[in-house]
Amino acid sequence: MTTGRAQVPVQPSLMDEAFQAAQWGFLSSAGSALRQTQQRRAVGDGPLADLLKARQLLVDQISKTETLLASTGTDKTGEARDAKVRLAGDLEGLNAELRDLDTNLDQNFPEFSRLTNPHPLSLDQVQALLAPDEGMLFVFSGQQNSFVWAITPTRIAWHRVGLGRVTLADSVGQIRQSLQQATLLRGAAGLDDEFGKPKTAAFDRVWSGLLYGELLRPLEPTLKDVKHLYSVVDGPLTGLPLSLLVTDWPLTGEDDDPEVLRRTSWLFQKHAMTTLPSVESLQLIVQRRSEPKVKEDYAFLGFGDPDFSGQEMSQPSGSLYRAGTADLESIRALAPLPNTRREIRELSAILGPETSQIYLGPQASEATLRQALPVRAKVVAFATHGLLSGELRGLAEPALVLSPPDLATPANDGLLKASEIAELTIDADWIVLSACNTAGGDGTPDAEGLSGLTRAFLFSGARAIMVSHWPVRDDAAARLTTQTFGYLADAGSGAPRRKAEALQHSMQLMLDDTSDPSLAHPAAWAPFVVVGDGGD
Repeated sequence: MTTGRAQVPVQPSLMDEAFQAAQWGFLSSAGSALRQTQQRRAVGDGPLADLLKARQLLVDQISKTETLLASTGTDKTGEARDAKVRLAGDLEGLNAELRDLDTNLDQNFPEFSRLTNPHPLSLDQVQALLAPDEGMLFVFSGQQNSFVWAITPTRIAWHRVGLGRVTLADSVGQIRQSLQQATLLRGAAGLDDEFGKPKTAAFDRVWSGLLYGELLRPLEPTLKDVKHLYSVVDGPLTGLPLSLLVTDWPLTGEDDDPEVLRRTSWLFQKHAMTTLPSVESLQLIVQRRSEPKVKEDYAFLGFGDPDFSGQEMSQPSGSLYRAGTADLESIRALAPLPNTRREIRELSAILGPETSQIYLGPQASEATLRQALPVRAKVVAFATHGLLSGELRGLAEPALVLSPPDLATPANDGLLKASEIAELTIDADWIVLSACNTAGGDGTPDAEGLSGLTRAFLFSGARAIMVSHWPVRDDAAARLTTQTFGYLADAGSGAPRRKAEALQHSMQLMLDDTSDPSLAHPAAWAPFVVVGDGGD
């Protein structure tokens, strides 16, 4: 890599044209979910809102079927052939349903097209939506080059970087590898107490610093006064929280020295950061802030410490599914997460126990959640295992794992899957997914970040989501979440008022903690991002 260089100035009209063209090429499924949710709210309850939700669920199902069809083997005989024939038939039927639904919409609701079409924003429009101390970073990655815009209420800058998706994926992969080496599992395994507090692993500051140099260093003058930075990225960059980019150059010291890591300058220290699924999302978020406030059913609704009995570092044996539902024994074999009980209780104490409802142990189940819905809550938290598609055998989509029932049914089998979440109504200011890999994306060129669980919760009605990019230590996850809400609950004059700023303070507090050397590593303090409305 070489350090990034600013481009020759271009006419504002050409810059704006390129900015809007990049948005058309960007259009993400998570951004679509947020747009669809806002559209349903705009039309209120009734037949049109029902049809809009049915259409989005159908489009998601078509997309998943197309992905499965494309990934199925090419053998002309045997199971692969039969699977392709079956999937092709399913796809034909789904597309027929979509055509019929669109015909219904066109005939009975002519305003449908106006509601559903995406609307890329101009640079002037983005500037008008930003608060005086806010900015937006937009990165669009192509095959050979990437294009980066920095926007504040008074400044605009952009540059082209000679890094395509494959090269960016290599860079992200190098950084994630050093994160993986430092991570104590919290996904399909829990925290291993036998080893005690780990030693500090090395973090690849060179790759992190070079990536920052390419993408952001040329834009530092534009962003210098930005306190709250919205980031919109695509492709490989969705697999990495930008908060852990190293802004120092040249580097000094050793990458496995906790004191060196604490002295290193990180991007999150310059800006409180919020991830947006699309540029257009900013407009949707600002519009929703102006809606009349509705009294919540709960200040806090929490689910934690589900009923698991597996051993540390163990994986479920056999297939995760039997007869169309989850294999309950495989679910029970997941490692327990006792620290999540304390986490949920502390969040309840911070947010107000008298207006909270928490479900722990066997009560942290799908059945309990469905009985509580639909719900309007300030905060909803799930402190449990998060599983990505394919992480366990038979799991075709991301899922949160809850306490398994005595008898599995399609609506209650211990796995709250993304497709099920999208059909729920959870109107929440903030959803906390204190589980691993809930943001999705691993940095590979074809990985879709901010997908699966995140997209599903946006679609169910969440304004903001706190999600993690890799397996999180139980103790670190509990501290990051509770400290974040503790900062927001502080009524002092210096307390952060934005969600993103509260997370920023919590990350810094963990980085500064000298009681445990491993806490200086980004694997401990940088896993979470705020997606959606990270503002007031």
